[in-house]
Amino acid sequence: MIKKLPFFLIFIVVMLAILAPFFIKVKIECRSQFGDCPAEVNSGLGAISYKNLFEARQKTSVYLKKHFLVTDFSFQFKLPDTMLVNIIVKKPYFALKNATSEKLELVDQKGIALGVSGSSSLPTVVTAGPFVKVGAAVNSNDLFALNLVSGVYQMYQVGYGTIENDALAVDMPAGLRVIFPLEGDSEVLLGSLRLIYTKVTTDYPGLYSQIDMRYKNPVLR
Repeated sequence: MIKKLPFFLIFIVVMLAILAPFFIKVKIECRSQFGDCPAEVNSGLGAISYKNLFEARQKTSVYLKKHFLVTDFSFQFKLPDTMLVNIIVKKPYFALKNATSEKLELVDQKGIALGVSGSSSLPTVVTAGPFVKVGAAVNSNDLFALNLVSGVYQMYQVGYGTIENDALAVDMPAGLRVIFPLEGDSEVLLGSLRLIYTKVTTDYPGLYSQIDMRYKNPVLR
């Protein structure tokens, strides 16, 4: 027959479970869906390590909810004294390249700068402007150009363009250069390009070298 534990032992166990988070000082480990957490996240977590578990969870929650790189997170306590933080990091969709530098600024879908890299296979736009601060939004013209290049890449696997003379230039196969405006309706522009590019390359191969999309009626040159 199994003996029941005395009430006072049960009470002590329950109280220890309740009070433990206030006394256990924890170190914080961080993991993302890509492996290690970005340095921009770890730098803030380092200041929270070695607080008690209760305080560490509170401060970490506040910190991660405000962090521009983090979309979601969860906690896991690992005996004896580690709090594992699992985060989901925002994914870059585009890259901006400064005309005078080999560095690229990685940008998310909403136009927020996530960091700087030495290389990237993402749709890329070369711009003369300086990089914005990490966590800040790129300017509207750059974001518009990035969305256009991304659309061209999806249709034709051409993922590189250059902003020059207040327009976006994309060099396509068959020796054609497409010139886009830096504002307007990107879906309309890309839809028009698909129709015109197919017509030009099928019916007039080699006749034109440029499709200028900056006008209501695109111009062929």
